[in-house]
Amino acid sequence: MDAFFAAIEQRDHPEYRGRPVIIGAKPGGRGVVSTASYEARTFGVHSAMPIGEAYSRCPRGIFIRPRMSVYASVSRSIMELFGRFSPRVEQVSVDEAFLDMTGTERLFGSALQAARKIATAIRNEHHLTASIGIAPNKFCAKIASDLDKPDGITICPQSPEDVRSWLAPLPVRKIWGVGVKTAAVLDGWGIATIGELQRLSRRELAGRFGKQGEALWQLAQGIDVRPVENGSPCKSISREHTFAADSRSFEEWRSTLFELTQDVARTARSEDVKGATVVLTWRRPDFSRHSRRRTLPQPTNVARFIFDTALELLTGIDEKSLRLLGVGITGLEAPLQMELFQDTGGQNEWEKSEEAVDELTDRFGRNVVEKGYQVERRTKKRGHCQTDT
Repeated sequence: MDAFFAAIEQRDHPEYRGRPVIIGAKPGGRGVVSTASYEARTFGVHSAMPIGEAYSRCPRGIFIRPRMSVYASVSRSIMELFGRFSPRVEQVSVDEAFLDMTGTERLFGSALQAARKIATAIRNEHHLTASIGIAPNKFCAKIASDLDKPDGITICPQSPEDVRSWLAPLPVRKIWGVGVKTAAVLDGWGIATIGELQRLSRRELAGRFGKQGEALWQLAQGIDVRPVENGSPCKSISREHTFAADSRSFEEWRSTLFELTQDVARTARSEDVKGATVVLTWRRPDFSRHSRRRTLPQPTNVARFIFDTALELLTGIDEKSLRLLGVGITGLEAPLQMELFQDTGGQNEWEKSEEAVDELTDRFGRNVVEKGYQVERRTKKRGHCQTDT
């Protein structure tokens, strides 16, 4: 999908169209850019850029906090659309998937014809655009999908020799697994393109990088034998917050944790999954990252249970100051039908109440309903005392 989060915001807010839209932290904070529209990218703004730098490059941009539950819902609908074109769909992220189109020619025509039909369906049904790569394998299809963005369709050659020639002029960083460190080593060898990497032997690469070297050699030759596998790639759902200044206030940590768990639970419900383990993460002022986790008595997507567990973990850490705080759930699984008389510890009731809140917020906005803790915090800030039951 093209600039997925930003494209959804531009679709839902016509006044944003044609303007630079930047999804991520608020300007003035220490977070990063999640997604930038193509209009914002002309200013040099890109994902993972510090939000302060993005603001300095594009001060008149529209800065928006992400609506993850909305993006997850759109993603799910688009993945269902893909399922109409192929029985083998492998979702690899919220905005990306592989489709194995083998044997679908009688239904949809050639691969190019099928790609055009998929792109048209996305545009007509969701008012969004996607860029599609057509190739003999997943690695080459991924590279092809990035070459003509936005709203492009790129075809990779079919024969092994032609695939090698097609890959040769591309930067070596295009290869999966070539990060900053590997690229620096290859640069020291005078290797900047995939074609230059192709000239190295399998033994040379394996000797320097071990198993990764073997994978590098194969991908440089355009070899990728992994099948397209059905199933959700999502193994965890998490949210993080970087404090504007290193925080020494446990109450600030607690209120931040509360907001993060609401978002995690809402996303899990929109994905129709439950998590078996709660994970608390944090960064110290020295940027070191740490985490703790706890397995729940039963999987959940209820914010209350996630928050209570995360708060217990937070209370147990021995920290004076935090730069970042995060929470997530792992061990995701689809909800199972509960037995009639099974004791759920009140989870079903809480789940129903939070689903009702989801419906209200989806219809009227996120501030239409507040939980007791949110009301308590707000009244404390105003200097009042209020008891909620």
